[in-house]
Amino acid sequence: MTATRLRRCWQTFAKKRPNFQIFRSSESTRLWKIAYFSVAAFLFVSSAHKRFSLPQYPLADSDVGFLWPALMKLSGGAFKHIQGLNFLYPGMVYLALRIWADFRAISVIQHLLGLIAGVLFLASWSRLADFFPKPRLNRVGHEAIGLVGASIYLLSYGSVFFEMRIRSDAVCMFFQMLVLWFVVEFFYRRVVFVNLRMATLYGTGVAISSFVLASLKPSFTLVALFVMAPVMSLTLSAKKNFTGKLTFFFVSVPIILALTLTEHFLRRDDQSVKYFLPETLFAIHAKIIHAQMDDDLNNGDTNIYPREWLQIVCDDLGTQIQRTHGALPVLGFDPDSLMSTGADPLLKRWRSQLGDDQFLRFLKYWYWRSVAHRPLAFAGKITRQLGVFYSTDCPAFSVHKKFRLTPWSYDYSLSALSHPQTWALLTVVPGGSAFVERTKALCSSDTVIRQKRSIWMCNIFCARSYLAILLVSVPLAVWFVFKRNNSEQRKLPAFFVLLFYTANFGNVFGVSIVHTMEVDRYVAVLFITALFAHLWAIRWLVELGLAKRASLMPADTLYYNPTSEHREDS
Repeated sequence: MTATRLRRCWQTFAKKRPNFQIFRSSESTRLWKIAYFSVAAFLFVSSAHKRFSLPQYPLADSDVGFLWPALMKLSGGAFKHIQGLNFLYPGMVYLALRIWADFRAISVIQHLLGLIAGVLFLASWSRLADFFPKPRLNRVGHEAIGLVGASIYLLSYGSVFFEMRIRSDAVCMFFQMLVLWFVVEFFYRRVVFVNLRMATLYGTGVAISSFVLASLKPSFTLVALFVMAPVMSLTLSAKKNFTGKLTFFFVSVPIILALTLTEHFLRRDDQSVKYFLPETLFAIHAKIIHAQMDDDLNNGDTNIYPREWLQIVCDDLGTQIQRTHGALPVLGFDPDSLMSTGADPLLKRWRSQLGDDQFLRFLKYWYWRSVAHRPLAFAGKITRQLGVFYSTDCPAFSVHKKFRLTPWSYDYSLSALSHPQTWALLTVVPGGSAFVERTKALCSSDTVIRQKRSIWMCNIFCARSYLAILLVSVPLAVWFVFKRNNSEQRKLPAFFVLLFYTANFGNVFGVSIVHTMEVDRYVAVLFITALFAHLWAIRWLVELGLAKRASLMPADTLYYNPTSEHREDS
């Protein structure tokens, strides 16, 4: 009887024991929050120092459409649309120079947006913890992974270098992270902690920020569509939310329409809009098009163009491709040599010979004829370009210990500023002459962006494990999402694995179709989303591993988690 009473007393004590653990858990949670915000604050101070200790004079680019509209407007002219580039980024440059009259303001603004992207990274990561109904990895472990990810992004040289450039890529990482944050918050308010009013607000944010991102860099168009599809579906399928649906459309549609009409109005006199895409498609696929031309000449199928002239065109094209053979190893040649490099580029010569309309018809005819007759060649080109990114050493990550800005970056910037028309505009713009003089001085300096050994090693790990983690996590996530006996909340973490990876794929696939992934900026601009997707896939696989381990353990050896019980009771 005594033994029975003792057993009952122990059982009663064991049931009440978690109350003391809850007290200790809440105390450790409070300590962890203090530690977390202290580490985060130190991280942002360090990353801010890293950015603002560098010269703040930005790096000019040979694509003058990012800078000229602002300079023209500041010098008393009209804000012109140039090189087919969207007006949003040049408009930002104009506002910065108009308010501060100092070119350093461009770098400062872009650095600040880069730091805000780090904040959004941590905020999105922290919110994702709430999508696990009963997490096996505690909150401390989850948040620690987020801090590591934010550190990799903020302290790597890739993101810092992008923020110093005068081109739209400099702000794309910020907008990528803004879109992901809106998406995560939308799903949280729509599925987990249901608040349709807030879900509508975040859904509207997804629509507008996705459109802005695609406008800044058209290679993100597929990304915007992939992200918007589930958001639109859940918004339209929400019951008893007619007001929310109206709000979504009456806020997002007018803003998107206003941006679209402004762009259409400004680009109406920009002749390069008509030629940019056809010239790019022809130049990038010149090797395939040359093979088709050669076949047509051999088969006598040259009714549209004079055979003699077409033979000269084919020979010149083949010679130029052979001359730059190996410049881009995967593509096989340098497409820029056909469009802009040299004193007399081929496309410019053909345009003068044919006239504008006939030249445009020529480009389109040979591109689409080659697509129709050589689909496997085009499919092979796309596959090889996808392989540039999805390799055993993903190029999106900063895998070098340091990145030198001198001499190459500042020499290139000075060369762009030395363009006669750019120079003429800078001499009449406040701060323009100082910008040029300071860039000249920086060409002979020793400016280096360094990253710590720990960040360098993290980048190498991410680059070399990216493809392996993707190949493991994506099939598992597909199975998890479509498994019938899984609840909606259990499916959501797996769904995010697919969504984040798909967002990256949309950009890579779009570039692989139209251009080449061997252009550094097309790869490096995906750094933040590639990192976020990679870490989330690892986090999800860890959760699956811990859950599998717990299911194999005997019931009486499972660790009792008082925090989760307390949360459920409350």
